[in-house]
Amino acid sequence: MSLLEVQHLAKSFGGVRALDGVSFSLDAGRVHALIGPNGAGKTTLFNLITGMLAPTSGRIFFRGQEVTGLPPEALAALGIARTFQNLQVFLDMTVRENVLVGCHLRLERRLHACLLRTPSLRRAEREARERADRLLRELGLDRYAEARADSLPYGALKRLEIARALAAEPVLLLLDEPAAGCNERETAEIGELLRSVARGGPTVLLVEHDMRLVMNLAEHILVLDHGRLLAEGPPERIRRDPQVIEAYLGRHGQVTDGVAQG
Repeated sequence: MSLLEVQHLAKSFGGVRALDGVSFSLDAGRVHALIGPNGAGKTTLFNLITGMLAPTSGRIFFRGQEVTGLPPEALAALGIARTFQNLQVFLDMTVRENVLVGCHLRLERRLHACLLRTPSLRRAEREARERADRLLRELGLDRYAEARADSLPYGALKRLEIARALAAEPVLLLLDEPAAGCNERETAEIGELLRSVARGGPTVLLVEHDMRLVMNLAEHILVLDHGRLLAEGPPERIRRDPQVIEAYLGRHGQVTDGVAQG
């Protein structure tokens, strides 16, 4: 059984068809990438998978259960987490507090437990703090734990958003341009971090424009173009696919060592 299965997914905005009958499946335990030219429908697809938009038609299955049209909070509770291209951290909170926000789905939230501060709730809060501190160490953010998020360098903020998503213990983690705006050193750090996350962690689906990062990291790549699935497969096949090269670069382009050249 596939972890995520998308069947004939379509989304229209007025007369504009942003997605047009997209179908694919993702296996668990792998790093998948979603690429395509600007306007290909990548963000729309992410928003449909995470419940931020409802599809015009088509169906989505997660772990064999249909989740089409479920709201984001319900999908998050099932194990789907995401980050955003534009930072969504709480800048006036500390780094640790930001990560603890991501732990809230695993806390007991029944009214009587909150009012009475039951032992199970106190234990869950302690475990959440321990998990937050462990994630801060693993993502190289422990030295910033008590600092306000707005004091962090940009690369650290991108890692903080990933840490907060991981705090919810997702089964599927969707990353929307995790290296966007990062310099070469920060991009390399994000790449190493994602390799570490993928080892024994959640299944990863990322959207990213840095082709070197994608080709070095992803095991399976989906290519969108004008709302349709143009190609899919391992990096070796995708970098040599004539349709992919033409979609990105025109007929005379080529892809060398994972880097688009024209």
